[in-house]
Amino acid sequence: MKTVPFNLPIKSAGIILLFLLLCVPHNIHAQRGIEISLSAYPGYTAVNFEKALGYSDEYMNDWDQFYYAFSLKGLLTSDKSVHFGAEVGWQQLYYAYYVVPYVPSPVYREFNISTVSIMALARYSRNQRFFALTGAGIHIFYDGVAPAIFIEPGYVIKLGKNLKLPLSVRVNPVFGDGTPIAVSLGIGLIYKVR
Repeated sequence: MKTVPFNLPIKSAGIILLFLLLCVPHNIHAQRGIEISLSAYPGYTAVNFEKALGYSDEYMNDWDQFYYAFSLKGLLTSDKSVHFGAEVGWQQLYYAYYVVPYVPSPVYREFNISTVSIMALARYSRNQRFFALTGAGIHIFYDGVAPAIFIEPGYVIKLGKNLKLPLSVRVNPVFGDGTPIAVSLGIGLIYKVR
């Protein structure tokens, strides 16, 4: 997968987050609480294997497009309908195994593509039940980084005073070679710290 070299300064992600926070100071000053959530996302990754990995599909011997991910989110809540925060996540995007017939012996290539992501978040919710979460940030691959965005509409079930269960659908394109697009269902737990 061709990506931006990993030696690209990660501080650019910090600069983007700082810029986003400076653009919305009215919400930061009106902070009423903090929510921490942990979510799991099983789903499917649509990917062009040939563009992503550089091998012809005719040599593909095995593949798996089952997607699964885990994320930890922190959101600053307020009385307003838009809340801001950040997410750190891990994603298993896809797997591919190639047998390329070269003389005198074939070449075997195995790709197990996963990433770690860092995202800035914005959540819109008018009634504290239905929500739309969106984010922008980077995915860190073993050999580089790629920009990514996501959108995640969902519904929250209240389990107690400080505990909620979010159910959602998430679409997460990663702008690397082959542009893998993960579509997944989300389930998790939200704990309101204060």
